[in-house]
Amino acid sequence: MSNTLVSRSALYRIGAVSKLSGVPVPTLRIWQTRYNAFSPATTQGQHRLYDEEDLRKAALLKSLTSQGHGISLIAGLSTTQLQQLLQTSTDMARDPAPTPRSGDSHPGAWVLIGRPLAERLQSERFRSAHPGPAFHIQAVCNDLNEARHTPEAAATDVLMVSVNNLSDGNAQQILDLSSQLSARQTVVLYGFGQMKAIAHLVRAGCLVHREPLNDAALADIVRSTRPALSEASWGLPRLNDPVPPRRFSDAVLQRVANIPSQVLCECPRHVAELIGQLGRFEDYSLDCLNQSPKDSELHTELNKMAATARALFEKALQMVADHEGISLQDRT
Repeated sequence: MSNTLVSRSALYRIGAVSKLSGVPVPTLRIWQTRYNAFSPATTQGQHRLYDEEDLRKAALLKSLTSQGHGISLIAGLSTTQLQQLLQTSTDMARDPAPTPRSGDSHPGAWVLIGRPLAERLQSERFRSAHPGPAFHIQAVCNDLNEARHTPEAAATDVLMVSVNNLSDGNAQQILDLSSQLSARQTVVLYGFGQMKAIAHLVRAGCLVHREPLNDAALADIVRSTRPALSEASWGLPRLNDPVPPRRFSDAVLQRVANIPSQVLCECPRHVAELIGQLGRFEDYSLDCLNQSPKDSELHTELNKMAATARALFEKALQMVADHEGISLQDRT
C-alpha cells in the first residue's frame, strides 16, 4: 500500500534508498510489493518517495537478512523492533553459544504447546502443500502448565510453543520447560510480546517468531529446526558412488535463469546458473580424463566432485521451485 504525498513528508526515490542502504533496487521492490515492508508516498506523477524511517528500515533489514533472518518473518516489524532484534543478534554473536542440553531426548520427537498449532501442522492441507521429512509429535498440550505434568512429554527433541501474549513470566516458564524436557531446540510463536521477553528467549538460543504466519513461513520454521542432514538422508551421492545423471535439461535451466527478478527473488536464477556451470565443469573434467590418462585418478575425483555438487544444487533448485511454484518440466 502507498500513501499520498500530502499524508507524510517523503524525501528519497528508490534509487537513493538503494544507494544509502546498500540494498539493490530489485530487492527493495520485492520487499515492498511481496512483503509490504514499506509504504512509500506517491507524487502526482506516481513516483514513489521514501522517508527517513523507510531508509532506516531498509538498512536494518539488510543487516538482519545478512545474518540469516528470513525477510518474510521480519518485514512487518517496526524499526524499533528490528533494532532490538539486531542488537540481540549482535549480543549473541559476542557471547559464547549456549551449551547444548544433554539428556535422553528422542530424535525427531516434538512436543507442541497449543492445540490450534498442532491441528495446523497435522492438517492434510499443510502437509500436502509443504512436504518434507516426517517428524513425530510426541505430545500436544493446551498450555505450559499442562506440559509440565504430561508424562508423554518427559523428553523431546523439539519444543514448539504458541502463545498469544509473551511476557517475562511465561518466557521463563518456556525456558524452564525446555530444560525439563531436555529439548534440543525450542521454537516460540507469539502474537504480542514484550521486547525484553523476546530478547531473553533469543539469548537462550530459542527461535522466536511473531504470528500470524502463513503456511510457507511456518514450513520454513519447521525445516529450520531440523539438524543438518547427512548425504544419505538427502539422497545425494557420495564420492565413491556412481556419477548421478542430470535431472534438468539445459533448456529448463535457461528458462529458470531468465525468470524476471522483479517477480521473484533471484535464488532461482542463481541456482540454475550454478547447476549449468557445474555441469560444464563436469564435462570439462571428463574431457581432461580422456585426454590425460596419466592424471586419470585426479580427473576422476574432480568429475565425481562436480557431479556431487551438481546433484546437491539440483536438489536446491527443486526446493526453490516447489516454494515459488516454478515448473521444472521440459516444454515441448
